[in-house]
Amino acid sequence: MQTLGIFGGSFDPIHYGHLTLARIFRDTFALNEVKLIPTGLPPHRPALPVSPQQRADWVRAAIAGQAGLTLDEREVRREGYCYTIDTLAELQREHPDTLLVWLIGADSLANLPGWRRWQDLLDAGHLVVAARPGVDLEHVAPPIAAELQKRLAIASPEALSHGKISVLPAPLLPVSSTELRARLARGQDIGSLTPVAAAITASGLYQAPPACGHHKD
Repeated sequence: MQTLGIFGGSFDPIHYGHLTLARIFRDTFALNEVKLIPTGLPPHRPALPVSPQQRADWVRAAIAGQAGLTLDEREVRREGYCYTIDTLAELQREHPDTLLVWLIGADSLANLPGWRRWQDLLDAGHLVVAARPGVDLEHVAPPIAAELQKRLAIASPEALSHGKISVLPAPLLPVSSTELRARLARGQDIGSLTPVAAAITASGLYQAPPACGHHKD
């Protein structure tokens, strides 16, 4: 069976945590390719201040030389809102004999009933859930708990199957895009957080505007 890894997200901006997660995802399920798909216009949150194309360019630079990690810009190019169900359906049409193995964070799983056609999403491939700080999969909402109980499978290549859910055995990573943006706003160095620190810093996109000066006559 052919498999294809899907790792979507805002990547606002991409950091070492994303790359570590993508590699663990790739290796745990023996995936030949993991597509990183930066979201375009997300329906669940306000439009991001940094353009989809800029975020995609940073992803491209960050994954250069990373075996099996590729950039997919379909959501960047898409007009209107980007819904995961549409992206997965499009990918399945392009790869009809391939099992889509798609990765989301535990926080996204907890909120999945708010997503478009969320129950169809669970049958769109094999869902892999990555642990996130502050999210306990033992205490998710009843609809999600019921689906987990019914669909849970071990995290291994042999267990991959349509309609199943696995929890990725990955450590909680201390780095986050939120922390990275906060450091930039404070004018701090981000070299330890992302492989594209120089490009992000040079863009000035996350930096706080300079304070207005007060001049005495």
